[in-house]
Amino acid sequence: MLNRHPNAPAAGQGATGTPAVGDEDTERAVPGPREADSRSVELACEPDLAQVSSVREFVESYYKTIIHDGDVICRMAVAAHELLENAAKYSTGGLSRLQIEIRGGANPRLLSVSVSNYADPARIDELKLAIAELGSTADAAETYQNYMSRATLRKDGSGLGLARIRAEAEMTLVLEFQGDQVCVKAVATPTAEEES
Repeated sequence: MLNRHPNAPAAGQGATGTPAVGDEDTERAVPGPREADSRSVELACEPDLAQVSSVREFVESYYKTIIHDGDVICRMAVAAHELLENAAKYSTGGLSRLQIEIRGGANPRLLSVSVSNYADPARIDELKLAIAELGSTADAAETYQNYMSRATLRKDGSGLGLARIRAEAEMTLVLEFQGDQVCVKAVATPTAEEES
């Protein structure tokens, strides 16, 4: 299980498993889902609300063949969906870039999902405030409830996507600026007891 750590340190290297091979009288072990130290997906597309679910299904299918943890796959999918949906709603045009990285093979040690796009300059301050608020809360579920209450008063969008990543996917949100693009990254890392 991955912890929701505010800083995402580099993860250690995982081992690559190989199937056991018996002699003629014993069955050969059938290899399970492929293990790898690090698996990344990068997709660039024009943001379109009609395609968000299709992209989510693609990344879920891809990672199901690599890792054994359904919880991690679900959390990754929620983050990818919400970040892509935000890009489709609030981008000023051009390509959006989805990047997903999972380190640790079948037993992930790092999960990172980010979307970079050209954001509406008028919405940058609102984005900064939301990420700061979500990052400073000790109780993500309570903050999510507050966001749901505020959503009824909003005229433009619900504002729930980032709060959902923080509360349901239990990931830390980071805002980065890359030239004239904005990048919102959701990160989860292992707990101390999992590393020992």
